[in-house]
Amino acid sequence: MSYSAEDWRLAVTNLLKKTSKKEVSWTASDLFRGDAWMEVDHSLQCTIGNKNYVVTQGRRKMSYDGEEYFWREVHSFNVFKKNVGGEKIATAPEDLSIIRNLYDAAEKSYAFESDALADLL
Repeated sequence: MSYSAEDWRLAVTNLLKKTSKKEVSWTASDLFRGDAWMEVDHSLQCTIGNKNYVVTQGRRKMSYDGEEYFWREVHSFNVFKKNVGGEKIATAPEDLSIIRNLYDAAEKSYAFESDALADLL
């Protein structure tokens, strides 16, 4: 048995709601690592219960014909056990557009919580 795309959409939507209500706090994360075909630009994580939820913005190397390639922006959402080293236990389908919305909200929340503009305002 596995989670459906609708299950993932609902879970990410709920986390997006928690973010907008400031019920979760986002921090920079290094739990998610790309692979040979993905460069990680930035990852953010929040903790709920005994799990870390990580949303990532990166670039995936896509091939035209095996020799030529281009980079496509991607957003990923992963669930890790909250322990030393963090064991990854689930990955959302990459084609869920709502993951980008979660990344944007988490990034804005992180910037605000970090008081990014404090010295300028």
